[in-house]
Amino acid sequence: MLADGRKGRRSAPPVSEFHRLSGGSPLLMRALLDDYADADRAGGAELVPGEAYERAVALCLNRSDRLTRSTAWVLAVLGPRGERAEPAELLGVPRAAGERSLRALHDMGLLAAGRFRHEAGRTAVLRRVEPPRSPRLEARVARVLYEYGASSTVLARHLVAAENVDAPWVLPALLEAAEAALARNEVGRALDCLRVARDSCADERQVLRVRIALVRAGWRVDPSAAVRYLPALTDAALAGRLTPRDMKALIGHLLWFGRADEALEVLRVVEGLGEREGLEEKEELGEVAEGAVAPGRWGVGGAGERQVVESARLWFAYGYPGVAARCGAAVAPGPYGGVGAGGRIAGLVAECGTQQRALALMASVLDQGAAGDAVVRAERILQETRPEDRTPAAGLAALVALIVADGLPEASRWCDILLAEARERRAPMWQSLFATAKAYTEIRLGELAAAEESAHTALTVVPPEGWGAAVAAPVAALLYAKAAMGRLDEAAAHLRIPVPDAAFRTPGGLLYLWARGHYHFAAGRPYAALEDFHRCGDLMARWRLDLSALVPWRSDAAQVYVSLGDDRRARSLLEEELTRPGPRPPWTRGVALRVLAALAERADRPRLLAEALDILQRSGHRLELAYAMAELSYSYWDRNEDGRARVAARKAQQLMRECGIKAPVLKASPVGAASACPPERPERPGAGRSATGLSGAELRVAALAARGYTNRQIAGALFITISTVEQHLTRAYRKLGVQRRTDLATRLNLDAEEGTGAAGCGDGLSRDCLRAG
Repeated sequence: MLADGRKGRRSAPPVSEFHRLSGGSPLLMRALLDDYADADRAGGAELVPGEAYERAVALCLNRSDRLTRSTAWVLAVLGPRGERAEPAELLGVPRAAGERSLRALHDMGLLAAGRFRHEAGRTAVLRRVEPPRSPRLEARVARVLYEYGASSTVLARHLVAAENVDAPWVLPALLEAAEAALARNEVGRALDCLRVARDSCADERQVLRVRIALVRAGWRVDPSAAVRYLPALTDAALAGRLTPRDMKALIGHLLWFGRADEALEVLRVVEGLGEREGLEEKEELGEVAEGAVAPGRWGVGGAGERQVVESARLWFAYGYPGVAARCGAAVAPGPYGGVGAGGRIAGLVAECGTQQRALALMASVLDQGAAGDAVVRAERILQETRPEDRTPAAGLAALVALIVADGLPEASRWCDILLAEARERRAPMWQSLFATAKAYTEIRLGELAAAEESAHTALTVVPPEGWGAAVAAPVAALLYAKAAMGRLDEAAAHLRIPVPDAAFRTPGGLLYLWARGHYHFAAGRPYAALEDFHRCGDLMARWRLDLSALVPWRSDAAQVYVSLGDDRRARSLLEEELTRPGPRPPWTRGVALRVLAALAERADRPRLLAEALDILQRSGHRLELAYAMAELSYSYWDRNEDGRARVAARKAQQLMRECGIKAPVLKASPVGAASACPPERPERPGAGRSATGLSGAELRVAALAARGYTNRQIAGALFITISTVEQHLTRAYRKLGVQRRTDLATRLNLDAEEGTGAAGCGDGLSRDCLRAG
């Protein structure tokens, strides 16, 4: 629109509009002119009160007395609902005082006929004026808002700040507001609503309902806060006073804190409810008679009810495999020794939501190993779910399926996505869970420094005491990463984090035993390592969850036996690992072949290691690739192929540095005393076990000791611990029948004229070969 026919000039609003909105107040008039000027510069033509107007309103009220400010606040809160309300009555002041405050607001230009002249005035009061701190006033306002049909979210804002309001609508409003707050990821507001609701309860049923809601909401922030509610809730569940949905939530929390036996009792109650038919759905609080079954339709034919039971059974089956058979989740072994949920899984996938689909997929992968389409199915579940609908259970189950099926790039990408969503939702527990999954993905990818950071984040965002029995998983990731990087003192400190006995009834306990076994091995305690690895195997066999993709305990134990010179046991475990039936990720075969190469004849070692390298490179397991490359360098050295040995050694060193190992200190895997730089080659006819009876590891240690290296120098050269060096030397002395280092050269037929000391490499790598202690 043009003004006065002049092109480019917008028509200004009439003066009457400025006067109507300002009420004749010079302060408000100037503010409106400023807002209009800003809008005009931006190309607007309408008069819309903006930032300047809000500041002016706040200034007017801040200059007034407290009663006037309180009256403005009451009117702003009530909005259109307060047209018939009496501010004086709400404020608890005489009518005359209330009328004076209303006149003052009219005189300021804020009100006209008892209402704000513009919504911007009401908004300014709510945003910029400090509300009166009066619990009594908040209670009165809440009552008025309820009478005028305000939403539960609006009511809750005032009920939280109010004194106790004794009315039947208060508790439902607070519970509904808490649910809405959780849906908006406002956990703090939800907990505030629930704490007030707890004080508003009139009977035991209401108390139980609030407690289960407190447990659900509090778990996102600090699960340890839920512990004190569990005994009373368990008793109520066993008495049938909780809904099936609440019982399912309770089962999850009982399992979290290691109370599997109590959770099993609750599950049996839930299953028993399925036998009752004809219960009518009653959602309103208090409609169920004392001692009756909790609200909710629970017929045997309902798909939703079956999902409650089936998902709870699957959590048992794979969360507590040792208890699984007792709850009917895993009474028959699967085709490959797994839990075998059978046809129920297929039915569950077909008829249920995202969480159950993800859980069923995880169960299928753990039952049958690395199914060919598991990665595609896991990604599809995550891609088809809207971010706001994703739950930690669904996300974790899908991530477990990806990791076990060796979909590491996909798992890494989804870990980042789910972590970002957890941070956005301000849900610390979710963030910690996904950070733990990310740590294990990074461990398998050989990103040790990143894995350490992820595991540290998991245990920092939620302290160990909040993890319950699940604490074993993040602690294990941190322990393994630091042990693999050679930071044994730091790793040892994490062994002091309390891990409850219940954790060793879960897969997290398997991971802890696996990580602790690697730590013991790296620290020179092979028998302690064997105890942990074999305990892992015993538990997995007992649970019928013997899955190398989860914990490759046979290859781990075989590495220890190789270092101890017990080739028979090592070979037996590796042959068992390589011939086990069923699909599994290729990397487990690659690791087994790497260890087996240390036991093979010299002519066969390069072939076995080449196959292992090809597998590990294609699967992306860089740390295992580094170890295999180091073994290959030794294999070439044993065959007098020094050039190839040096190339392989350099590649191994580079891979180790990329994995975060600053000084190439081997993790708990000194198979053949693998080194990134081969030491001197002993001159002997037909080097190998047949000449001396020594294992490859013992022979390398003895050869260096014969040339005058100290135990510390040998440990540095071969990337093993001093304790391991001492063990190898003790066995070498016994097998060779000598008592002193000086006798080793004669027994090994070493040429005395060969170069000694650190000059033995002679290829520019001497700084890396031996590090003086």
